[in-house]
Amino acid sequence: MASEADWIFTDARIWRGGPAGDSATEGVRKGALALRRGRILAVGDASEVMGHRGPDTAIFPLGGRFVMPGFVDAHVHLLTGGLRLFRVDLRGASSRQEFVQRVADRTRITPDGEWILGGDWNQEDWGGAFPDRSWLDRTTGDNPVFLQRMDLHMGLANSAALKLAGISAETPDPENGRIDRNPETGEPTGILRERAMLPVYDAIPDLSDEDCIAAMRTGAIGALALGITQVHDMGAVQKLSESWQSLRVLGRLEAEGRLPLRVNSALPIRHWERAAELVRTEGYGGGRLRWGGVKAFVDGSFGSSTAWFEEPYLHEPDSHGGPVCDLEQLEADLTGALENGLQPVVHAIGDRANDWLLALCAKLEERTPEVTKALRVEHAQHLSEDGLAEFGRTGRFASVQPLHIIDDAPWIEMKIGEERGRRSYAFGSLAAGGARVALGSDWPVAPMDPLGAVRTAMTRILPESVGGGEGGPWNPEERLDLATALRAHTWGGALAGGWEAETGSLDPGKFGDFIVLSRDPFEVAPEALGREVRVDLTFVDGILAHRRDDSPL
Repeated sequence: MASEADWIFTDARIWRGGPAGDSATEGVRKGALALRRGRILAVGDASEVMGHRGPDTAIFPLGGRFVMPGFVDAHVHLLTGGLRLFRVDLRGASSRQEFVQRVADRTRITPDGEWILGGDWNQEDWGGAFPDRSWLDRTTGDNPVFLQRMDLHMGLANSAALKLAGISAETPDPENGRIDRNPETGEPTGILRERAMLPVYDAIPDLSDEDCIAAMRTGAIGALALGITQVHDMGAVQKLSESWQSLRVLGRLEAEGRLPLRVNSALPIRHWERAAELVRTEGYGGGRLRWGGVKAFVDGSFGSSTAWFEEPYLHEPDSHGGPVCDLEQLEADLTGALENGLQPVVHAIGDRANDWLLALCAKLEERTPEVTKALRVEHAQHLSEDGLAEFGRTGRFASVQPLHIIDDAPWIEMKIGEERGRRSYAFGSLAAGGARVALGSDWPVAPMDPLGAVRTAMTRILPESVGGGEGGPWNPEERLDLATALRAHTWGGALAGGWEAETGSLDPGKFGDFIVLSRDPFEVAPEALGREVRVDLTFVDGILAHRRDDSPL
């Protein structure tokens, strides 16, 4: 007798996902989905799936709605993003006055002497001039303030924060970092780039576990509402210790049955020996929590002009950007991590940073060919011709974020020119060339919005507010088709995180991580995704984790 299902979802249009080229799973088919004990029992024709109906099986009719695997966001900063929801929000501030007033409003409700944190500002929103500590000092008084740029590679400190961090006119620039200074007085302007931010991080009080729990659960619940059932957490972006605190708190939530979605947690590359010991003693985790990734950085960011390019920036002709680490130390750390069963996830933005990393991968593969196939390149935003070819030749993971296009595209030609701009965000070339592409958000640097990410990857049309609109798509030759984009945001992420055996597609035996959309995305224009096509229901382990308030289901 067939196994009895706990649930059968009927009258559905089902896209099973999984690797491309599998004739059994390609396309959208009418049918049903059966679950047993939180895993997929059967999927396919309704007549076959209904053979698993027993006297206690619950039937859930979906009214012809679209069922697909839950989205995998392959790059988030879960703690940082969750904390931002409780801090000063400067995204979209379009003038100095608005910037200052938002911070002043928060100061009014903050006790004297307590830190004011937050950020997400972008100097391009008000014409390109960087903010200065004088913007803050008049209204913030004794409250130390540190506000990170939206890319997290630069921040603005007021005078109180600089004093607590021990940063003054006499403080030298750190290696792989820069303190911006007034050209007439030599005094710090308050802008700190890359590793120059570390003394401020050290001065900020440690988080409590309760703050961590509130932040991460809030972020996770928000992700569920968007159809995200799995995130790859790249760790905290301030103190390295916060990444370990995050993992410890996530483990507590998992043990208590309070972790809302699946999390693949990365730890700092500099702590790879400690991470390797964790794997030796406790394995790679299981259930809703895994670990074993180690996060590293080659260079900075495009928005902060610290990404590492072969040719100089056009707007800063004396600068190529550069590495934000000791490259010899990074090579040693990556080697140690790989040889001890860890998965490096390595941030590389500029073409020279990507070429350096890809060359190192080729060198490492001479010694450990199987192990180093796991290495992930995070962002891979601006590539050389040789770099694009190398991604395809090796089938390297490219973990990319389509919504960064909206932030960067308006300034790419001004900063690096048209020719290099054609190789920016080259999703189409990466996918067609054989790279293994995974989509994500980099939240809170960009919004968590998988349907918006798929829409942007397909259309590459910028909103009118950032210079798009009727002007047509940006670099349209690099667009993805719908099936490729959906696969990269489901199966691609699961594969990149080593979770493909249990997630990423709707196959019998896998976890019941799936979503129900209000309409079939294959039957609407791409512009409808996230607008007319919305997430009605989200399930994790076969449990209803989110229902849209106005959903008729």
